[in-house]
Amino acid sequence: MPHSKKPKLANEDADNTVAASIPSDELANIFGCLGPIEILHMRRVCKTWNDAAKNTIVPLTDFKVHDIDSYNTMRTMATALPNLQQLELRRPTHILTHINSSRIVPRYANGEDPDEEEALRSINDITYEVDVVSNFTKLRVLKLENACLNGKYPYLFNFPLLQHLTVSHCGYLKWDLNVLAGMPLKELHVKSSKSLTGNISSLRVLKDTLERVTIFYCPQVEGNFMDLADFPLLKSLNLRNLRHQLGSITGDIRDMGAATFPKLENILLPYNVYGGQEYMIMRISEATDLIAAIYSIKKQPHRHPSLFEDFNWYLSESSPDWYQEEFGYPFSCCIVRAGSRLGWRWERKFEYTPDYHFEVNWLDPLPAKGSGEYQSYTEALQDMQSRMDSYPFFKGFHQPPTEEVFNRLERQYRPSREEMEMWENPSSSHE
Repeated sequence: MPHSKKPKLANEDADNTVAASIPSDELANIFGCLGPIEILHMRRVCKTWNDAAKNTIVPLTDFKVHDIDSYNTMRTMATALPNLQQLELRRPTHILTHINSSRIVPRYANGEDPDEEEALRSINDITYEVDVVSNFTKLRVLKLENACLNGKYPYLFNFPLLQHLTVSHCGYLKWDLNVLAGMPLKELHVKSSKSLTGNISSLRVLKDTLERVTIFYCPQVEGNFMDLADFPLLKSLNLRNLRHQLGSITGDIRDMGAATFPKLENILLPYNVYGGQEYMIMRISEATDLIAAIYSIKKQPHRHPSLFEDFNWYLSESSPDWYQEEFGYPFSCCIVRAGSRLGWRWERKFEYTPDYHFEVNWLDPLPAKGSGEYQSYTEALQDMQSRMDSYPFFKGFHQPPTEEVFNRLERQYRPSREEMEMWENPSSSHE
């Protein structure tokens, strides 16, 4: 017996008529309060709602492509929700099958001029095209996180409204900083992208919009960080490389005059920049000049109070002041703060022990007694003194001593076997 038609509900036709009677523009405004997945469902009600979905400016919502299901959803959105504003591409994670003992995994199709060795390694992988991303012409946020891209993909850098771009751990994605011209970027975050090329001076076309820039471990990027010194909105600048990786970013923090980087709140520079993070000084005596330069910048009227306070500067292994019987980590110096009072000190790390601090060299005068600043200063000073009393290795010293004096101190304060075991395995002390 043939199946009978599913009977309509009594008010179904009426509901469809009411749904279709809402103007498409009004529906698009309503849909603009929903997330992309909800809008995809709503578009199925009727043709009017489907048309409204296509015209909806999808609100900024975290939508990630990380497996076959989310990839297929993105392909549907490319035509059903072309006004998507935020998209994140990640490596597809679902392993499909094994053939001839070779693992076959999904990945995105190679772009132009791919790396040949990487292409050969992935020759058996299932590939998915990503050119549909170009349909999202109103993208404002694009994140490429470990997205297994290989080669050049010009359409990934052709979004006239893009304000936020993240490219992280995409080592075979070939692109140059000059492709960013024409996009009103406010934030640029690039990490571990060895195939990125260009000079940071290329960012000058974004001078009036850039607020945050991170270019971390991108060894082919070059230029002087001071090329961005007149960016009026720049709040955060991170140009670090890994310590063992000599980068091509240059510059000198002593060039940071009062008129430079007017809005800067945070800066991290590679160690080959004078005054950069983990910059190497050649003599212990040079630390005073370096700290004086840092202090003069921090005292400029518009400077953010935490600027440079997470930096460490190290004594170079090539220094004549380096101990012959060296072990552990080298001496370093840093800015310290007690309340509002600034100073600096040397520090030393030893294997299996806490950091040993030297006495503080104060830069600011003592706050007025009885003031709120004095109280916060004394409270912080007590914490510093308590730590010094617990680890008095360098108590009374304001800079690294001679090697002879150091060896005497090392014999005097050599930790016991029990203390070393406790420092190496702190959980064991609570058992």
